[in-house]
Amino acid sequence: MQNSNKSTNQNLEICPYYSPDYKAIPQYLEMEAGESLELHSKTTNHLIFILTGDIIIDFNQYINLPISENEMFFLPKNNTFKWKAIAKTTLILTGYNTSVFPCSTIKTKILFKRKNTVKFPCRGIPMKDAIKSLVYQMKSYIDAGINCHHLYILKYKEMYLIFKHFYTYEEIIQIFYSSLGSSPLFVDQVLDNYLKVKSSKELAHLLGYSVRSFEKLFKENFNATPYKWMQDRKVNQILQKLKDPAISLKQIMYEYKFITSSHFNFYCKQHLGGTPMQIRNGDKDNFTSK
Repeated sequence: MQNSNKSTNQNLEICPYYSPDYKAIPQYLEMEAGESLELHSKTTNHLIFILTGDIIIDFNQYINLPISENEMFFLPKNNTFKWKAIAKTTLILTGYNTSVFPCSTIKTKILFKRKNTVKFPCRGIPMKDAIKSLVYQMKSYIDAGINCHHLYILKYKEMYLIFKHFYTYEEIIQIFYSSLGSSPLFVDQVLDNYLKVKSSKELAHLLGYSVRSFEKLFKENFNATPYKWMQDRKVNQILQKLKDPAISLKQIMYEYKFITSSHFNFYCKQHLGGTPMQIRNGDKDNFTSK
């Protein structure tokens, strides 16, 4: 077993993306009876999974909210959570940043429409067998010393699909109730309309928001400024179209409103590291989007 662990560590150390100082997510925590912990994050949502024991948790107007063994609870960003172990407790705490509602394959419209018919239970939600299996698999990775955030991102995506396939709409709403705010259609509105405008100011006006309100909502939902997000989307879309030989350069120029070839060339050199033809032909093999 020692040789196996040594081999694993050596494999990780040669990975250019491996960082031994990276704070592994998820985290496995052991708490003694009466022990308390506090969590505050402005930018990260969390899920807490109780493997053994019981805790009570406080946040906002909720006091002594019980979460028991084999239950889970969603901890939305921009909140302070304090929890206390009632008995000796073990738990998994996951944290992740996401620009879309966690179960992203389910339309926000459906969830919001049904939210009014679902009562927030104010307690832990039972973990079904599929979720328990995934959580214990993540724990086995932690125990093995695997500190690769790429692997855990894949597990989070798997988790979202499990919610979709093993939980009803009503159960998903109960889990993520506190993340369904007063403007749950905002993400869909942005994705449906951002290509119709040239600037974030125009998008704000198109969607009926003041610029200030729009920028605040955008930051909350996408964790980026509207300008940077729109620029990054444009760069990535142009890159994908340049990689498709079936799409002519002239068509891309027209779609993204480049007046001249020189302007298009300059844009691609600045953001992608090469001219459109270099990128399309693979002559520039080190280009990256900024």
